[in-house]
Amino acid sequence: MASKKSPPARSRDSWLDHRLWLARAEQVATSPVSKGGSPHPSVRVGAVLVDAKGREIAAASNRFAHGVDRRRPERYQDGSKSLWINCAEQLAMMDAMRRHKKIAGASLYVTLEPCAVCAGMIGELQLANVYVPVGSFRRYAKLKEKWKHSIETGLIKLAESGVRLVSVDAPKIARKKPLRKK
Repeated sequence: MASKKSPPARSRDSWLDHRLWLARAEQVATSPVSKGGSPHPSVRVGAVLVDAKGREIAAASNRFAHGVDRRRPERYQDGSKSLWINCAEQLAMMDAMRRHKKIAGASLYVTLEPCAVCAGMIGELQLANVYVPVGSFRRYAKLKEKWKHSIETGLIKLAESGVRLVSVDAPKIARKKPLRKK
């Protein structure tokens, strides 16, 4: 008599955590400005820094630095907006350093590939991995040529500094349970 076998255990989606962290980065970017979300009208970037144990250690969106008046209209004119808004990656890394968190070996989840300056910082801080959604570069259709070039340079910097860039198929998903935070 043949014995019944138990059905195979459902294997956990190994990419689920990455998708959840990218969803968290998207949530940070699209939060209301009053709650730290990006004030940029078309390029809203979010970043979440996660330690080696899978805990969030910092999160930020691209936004004006603390104390800089975002309401001044001249800061949005003649293409000067990018001079006033700091990158999400920089702000997340600075927040972690300010709070004396261990950064070396951490992973960064970001909704857009890092620019040249951020990629340099990521390499200097020895982050292990940078995760981005598949097609994130194409998602931002209004990205200016100077930023496209900066991102292309950033990708080279990441590769040469040994930081692994991983594209994750990350459709928008609702987070059912909170990830471990701080």
